[in-house]
Amino acid sequence: MDYLNSRSSWLERANKLKPQLKHWTVSAKSIVKCIASESSWQKTEIKVLDSAATLKSKLYKTGDCFILDFGESLVGHVRIKLRPEGRNDSPLRLRVTAAEMPYEVSADFNKYNGSLSRSWLQDEVVNIDILPCSYDFPRRYSLRYLKVEILAAAGQIAFNEITVIAEAAEEVLPESPARLSEINKKIDQVALRTLRNCMQDVFEDGPKRDRRLWLGDLRLQAKANMQSFCQHELVERSILLMAAATDDDGRVPACIYTEPDLRHGNDLIDYALLFSDVVDDYVSATSNLKLGKELFPLVCRQFELFRPNLGDDGLVDEEITGGFIDWAQLNKQTAMQGVYIYSLKAAARLAVRLGFIDISDSLKTEADKLSFALKEHKYDKRKKIILSGPENEISYAGQVWPILAGVFPEDEACDILNSIESIPNAIVPQTPYMYHHLVEAYFYAGMESRAYDLIERYWGGMIARGADTFWEVFNPADEFLSPYRDALINSACHAWSCTPIYFFRNQ
Repeated sequence: MDYLNSRSSWLERANKLKPQLKHWTVSAKSIVKCIASESSWQKTEIKVLDSAATLKSKLYKTGDCFILDFGESLVGHVRIKLRPEGRNDSPLRLRVTAAEMPYEVSADFNKYNGSLSRSWLQDEVVNIDILPCSYDFPRRYSLRYLKVEILAAAGQIAFNEITVIAEAAEEVLPESPARLSEINKKIDQVALRTLRNCMQDVFEDGPKRDRRLWLGDLRLQAKANMQSFCQHELVERSILLMAAATDDDGRVPACIYTEPDLRHGNDLIDYALLFSDVVDDYVSATSNLKLGKELFPLVCRQFELFRPNLGDDGLVDEEITGGFIDWAQLNKQTAMQGVYIYSLKAAARLAVRLGFIDISDSLKTEADKLSFALKEHKYDKRKKIILSGPENEISYAGQVWPILAGVFPEDEACDILNSIESIPNAIVPQTPYMYHHLVEAYFYAGMESRAYDLIERYWGGMIARGADTFWEVFNPADEFLSPYRDALINSACHAWSCTPIYFFRNQ
């Protein structure tokens, strides 16, 4: 097929679009300490001790430790400038811990028990042989706080300066729309910082951990970017890399690795289906019909790969696996059916833009048949709720994706969303990724006040707990929730949580 023969060309073009990262220097703002506090998020409170400007006048010896607050979350390399006081006849040994969250600064990394590699935790031990000097740590960090421990020093040490050489594809955050309330302006700026910090050589999912291009994150980042930074070339590069990493069966990967060489990562069927929406959004924003036509066969291939999951009744397999949807434990049948219909309709829109009218009609006909099947077999008309799987499970995801797919008109969608709020055991979202889609469903159903209220409660809830970038996982009732068994490994700057940018400018 043509798309298989195009992979090397797509990779070559993607490499030409690699951005020149911007760099800027940020000095530490405060010397702080961590205090155990039952009333603070993750039981950790930050207390300011002094201005960081006083650091150069302080002397530290073996066993000493201090913590710096840079005032905002950054991605980049730490630079320290040191001078010795007294004896200077042996190397200096330091341990630094870069942290996105106060809890990371206070925790004992030796007790980490997560399911992902401990090497993602941002601590380093370095030996510096010659003093005085300026030393740049080679590893890139995502941080707001930096803990410095003097493990061994000949005499006393002074730190003339500690800075972060920040880097991203963009530096300056756009202004928020003037019409927004003060809380929504704060949410918008935090969302913008979240997106900016994830805009590196590609749209990373999180600059602390994974540092990969994930298709589900890219889809939401691209929507937010096209309403704010307008870095269309970075979107194009990311799409081309995804296409170039397609496997020999034609499946678009859920994520890719770009270093040392491009390679296909995980597979998730819902992410692969949503490739149609990513391409359609890009073509709509840029009018790049040429790239749209190149990628259209690859878009359609994702549907071919998915169709074996459909039964004769027009429903997705009740026990379907291989998709993400959300970190919540749930049956994914009706959510996945919604994703499939949604993606078919995105491909149909794209086909119209590209002049493929017959293909568009075919895709819409398939979407209509699957919509009818879902309403006929999985919608409880009396309770106004969508059921999923053999146990007729009820989840927010199972309502939201069929609504976003346009299976139900606005008034019925409103009834469904009202109904699920009255069901106490309904499975609720666990991530900003799923909450984004719930907000979008509220807007679809004409429930604008409910949508803005959710943004203020959920994303504003993170700000109330200290966030200046938005998190990978947030449940106000479970401050140590982690899909990886240990909250230390959670990402506190995560791409899929940046989408208030999109809602504030697109509604």
